[in-house]
Amino acid sequence: MRSTGWTPNDDEARRLLTERIDSYDIDGSLSLWERFIRWINEALTLNVDSSGAGSVVIVVLLAAAVAVLLFLLIRYFRPSVSPAAIEESQLVDSSIAAEEYFDSAKRYLASGELDQAYIHAYRSIVRNAQQRQFVEVTPSTTATTFGWTMGAVLPHHRDAIDEASSGFNRVVYGSMTPTRDAVATVMQLAHSLQTAQPQAYNPHNDPARLIPR
Repeated sequence: MRSTGWTPNDDEARRLLTERIDSYDIDGSLSLWERFIRWINEALTLNVDSSGAGSVVIVVLLAAAVAVLLFLLIRYFRPSVSPAAIEESQLVDSSIAAEEYFDSAKRYLASGELDQAYIHAYRSIVRNAQQRQFVEVTPSTTATTFGWTMGAVLPHHRDAIDEASSGFNRVVYGSMTPTRDAVATVMQLAHSLQTAQPQAYNPHNDPARLIPR
């Protein structure tokens, strides 16, 4: 006897499909934790139960591994900063006069501490400009911005001031030891600027005006 296949009509097929779907216990709403565990499972091909204790251990180990990786990246790839840059973040101390900075530079030069001699000679320039109210010096003022503004106030000394500012950055942030001639040059500049007379300030000649404030 030959049996004939049963072909349901559209309504019967739709009803049967709905009953079959309803027979499965499907929860489409996964928590963030379950989604995270599922992502880890897929990424590492691990069979981890999101509700079990083993999942917590694996996540902790992964977090520790990421933390170690970040530490190594920061440790070995960040730019080095010299102790002078860390200890003295501000360009000058307003409680120290320009003359004191200059005298300190001379003492450091006599003792052979060329880096400190250069730093203090440059700071005597900055402090002198601040005392004479040529340039506003704030805690956020850098040697570069000071050099730009001071060069606009004293255009005849612009190149020498820019070179002194670049040298200051190399000594403080690049841990470069200046030559004795370089120290003598910046000290001579500091001495000359003590009595230098400014020209009429033109803000268009000051590149620092372009920096957002």
